[in-house]
Amino acid sequence: MLRPVFFLFFAAPSMASLAWKSISGSFDTTSKMLFFLSLFLFTSLACRPALFKKSMRKFNVAWWAYSFPLTFLALASVEYAQKVAGEIAPVLMLVLLASSVTVCLSLMIFAALNMRTLLGNDSILKSCKSQNKESLNMEYNTGGELLPNTV
Repeated sequence: MLRPVFFLFFAAPSMASLAWKSISGSFDTTSKMLFFLSLFLFTSLACRPALFKKSMRKFNVAWWAYSFPLTFLALASVEYAQKVAGEIAPVLMLVLLASSVTVCLSLMIFAALNMRTLLGNDSILKSCKSQNKESLNMEYNTGGELLPNTV
C-alpha cells in the first residue's frame, strides 16, 4: 500500500508557488493561488486519517513521502506569512513548520529503529556480505597471486 504517496499531490502546487515567487520576484496572486490549492489538497488528505490506516500498521520506506510535500508546504507558508499581514498566517506557518520538523524527526527515528526490517531481506546486501566473506577467506602466495583458502 503506497497511500503515503498521495501526499505528493500537494507538493507540486507548493513548489510551483515558490518557483513563481522566485520568477516574478514577489509572492503575488498566482503564488497565493498555488499556495491555497496546496493547502486545500493537504487539508483534504489530513481530514481523512482512515485512508492511511492500513498503510500505517508497519513501517515502510514509502512513509518518507510525508516529509517532502509537508516541508514544501511549510516553506510556501513562510513566504505567505511574510507577504500577508495578519494573525492567522504566522500561526499557520508555525503549525506547518512544527509538523514538518516533527514528521522528519519521527521518520528518522522510525527508520533507525527499523533498519533491520528495511534492509534485512535485501538480496543485494546479502550478496555484498557473502563477497566480503569470500575475499577474507582468500590467501596470496609468495608471487602475489590470489589463491583460494583451503581451510
